[in-house]
Amino acid sequence: MPPAVGRAALGWAAFLVLASVILLITLTPGTPEFVITLFTLCLGLFLGLLVVAGLLWTRHRDKREGG
Repeated sequence: MPPAVGRAALGWAAFLVLASVILLITLTPGTPEFVITLFTLCLGLFLGLLVVAGLLWTRHRDKREGG
């Protein structure tokens, strides 16, 4: 994974997580807005997990290849 792509994806993931956490504090549970914001939080966490997994996989591959 190129560093610029990983950095951009991690930035988007952090933005999604932080924005949705702030919104979840202010929204009433059980409303449609709350459900969509919760879904956005899950997407942000999933994106962050994918970026970290891609980073670890790339480092492991580079270390194994001796580069």
